[in-house]
Amino acid sequence: MITCRLFLWFVVYTVLQSDHIIQGKRVVLMPMPTPSHTKYMTHVAQALAQQGHEVWLTMPDYLVKRSFLDTTNFTIIELTAFPNYEEILMEGLAERYFNYQTEDLLVFCRAGREFCDRILKNKHIFEQIKTLRPDFFVLDNLAFVKMLAIIPYRLGVPFAYLGSSYDVTTQRIPIVPCNIPHVMTGFNHHTTFYQRIVNFVLHLYPSLIDQCVYQDAVSRYAPEMPYLPIDILIARADIWLVETDHILDYPKPTMPNVKLIGGTATGPGKPLPPQFKDFMDEAQEGVVIVTFGSQVLNLPKSITQKILNVLTDLPFKSIFRANVSSPNSQKILTSSWIPQNDLLAHPNTRVFVSHCGKNGQYEALYHAVPVVATPLFADQFYNAERMRVRGFSETVDINTVSTDELRTTIVKWRPTRATSRPSQKPPNYSK
Repeated sequence: MITCRLFLWFVVYTVLQSDHIIQGKRVVLMPMPTPSHTKYMTHVAQALAQQGHEVWLTMPDYLVKRSFLDTTNFTIIELTAFPNYEEILMEGLAERYFNYQTEDLLVFCRAGREFCDRILKNKHIFEQIKTLRPDFFVLDNLAFVKMLAIIPYRLGVPFAYLGSSYDVTTQRIPIVPCNIPHVMTGFNHHTTFYQRIVNFVLHLYPSLIDQCVYQDAVSRYAPEMPYLPIDILIARADIWLVETDHILDYPKPTMPNVKLIGGTATGPGKPLPPQFKDFMDEAQEGVVIVTFGSQVLNLPKSITQKILNVLTDLPFKSIFRANVSSPNSQKILTSSWIPQNDLLAHPNTRVFVSHCGKNGQYEALYHAVPVVATPLFADQFYNAERMRVRGFSETVDINTVSTDELRTTIVKWRPTRATSRPSQKPPNYSK
């Protein structure tokens, strides 16, 4: 992971330099308006600031108010009076899973188009960014917000895409579609004939119909500029930095301007807040961390009770991220927020029960913590399967798994001591 981060810094640093002269540039980063995407963008912002660049990052006010991200060394461009897109994007996804219903991914496209529409029509935001005289933009590469490339286009400024999306269509990567597992499936690289057909259709569909963008977006939001189809504008990105890598993921082809840099959100653990530190330090028998992400804090009562029954019966302590009260605060610590990376870094952490978000799985890999995967929606099934294939997780269906099966799986994955955990000393990047 340290190598991935160093590579990311080198790539962005190289793009921003010209004529071999070390000179600070003015960079604007525009992440998805959700915690996990904003988190790894802040890591990139910190890295760029440490290299002497002036950095700004757009962030909606509902994330700014939560004050959970380190925003030192760069400036926030606050997006005020925006709807809470974190809630809009996640609305109903977990609920549909717990009700055994198919998820409606078009909600992401609708919310993404609305988010872009609010930014691209907002003259105040555009003038605020224009006043900064930026030299470079770093945009989130998810399909839902790629129309934001219109802003650097209007300003005549180069831009890059950074994010978790390996999108062969927009990144112009030549592939055999049936052989590359699509991220919206739970397939691995050993596929059946039926799975290959599904992969082919899922890769082909967005190249024919892209419901996340307006094809006339340039004339709609930048009528003063020469017209370009939105897919041609997006393809003008100088570089694509994709949050994946050949260590955790399956072999994938890339183009010269597509770099795989998984693990930018990871890093050594920071000191824990007192309530977590005392609990972790005293748990010599070990701790299991249980979380379903920042968007899933209110589980169905039956699921919550199942988990609490398991945690009560385990031979070690646990931290459960949810809006519930602990039946035994000495053994089970419950909280609506946890310092996830810092808890995984603690030597007493034994197992991570996770929904398999992109940041969490890289944090678990970085800190050598085995995972019990409980995917709920979107790319989480894909993430869970590739962890299983790599040998550091086992997947359970939290809807149907029995109390005994869940307990057995957690205990089975618990090492006796965390003797192989990496050092928590900050890496020396000067070497």
